[in-house]
Amino acid sequence: MTVRTVRGKTRTSLAIALSCVLLTVGCSQNGADDVDSALSQEQALNRTVEVLGRSLSVLPEGARLDVDDPNFPQSSLPTGGFAPCYTSNTIVDGPHRFSASYWVVFGGVGRDDLDLLLSTWAEWGWTVEDDSNDGGNSATARTPDQYVVDALLSTDGGLSLGGSSPCFAIEAGHTPPRAVAPLVIEQR
Repeated sequence: MTVRTVRGKTRTSLAIALSCVLLTVGCSQNGADDVDSALSQEQALNRTVEVLGRSLSVLPEGARLDVDDPNFPQSSLPTGGFAPCYTSNTIVDGPHRFSASYWVVFGGVGRDDLDLLLSTWAEWGWTVEDDSNDGGNSATARTPDQYVVDALLSTDGGLSLGGSSPCFAIEAGHTPPRAVAPLVIEQR
């Protein structure tokens, strides 16, 4: 997988929705009681990007993950980073997780790409929850090592993917880590 940086733009409601899904899944599934004490912030970032890159690898040739969608330049996604695992927005100390969100750019048809991801994730032994049928628009996969990939279909048929790490410990009194996810992930 190749990672390169491009400029970000403004956020949209879908971008906010995907970020909220990641926060909800990350916080509800990986709260303070589920801290991976062996995981470092660097490992969390790298493995999250790796899990997203592996998912990207099964999509049509030329697809990439990008915070910007060239068809909708006003729809940039947040650049990702570290955040507390707690559901309270007033707590900044304690366990953190890494998350990042991307548009699938130059893939196939969003629904077809999602179906391909769902079947592939299941083949890989990941736990899959498909809420994209019967009017739904999302699906979630969890790796055996507890990384999460969320897929969200937009109303125009586009697909976005987000990934998040398990929670990891931050030493008491330390400033939460600062890092930014790559803005583009390309197929190898």
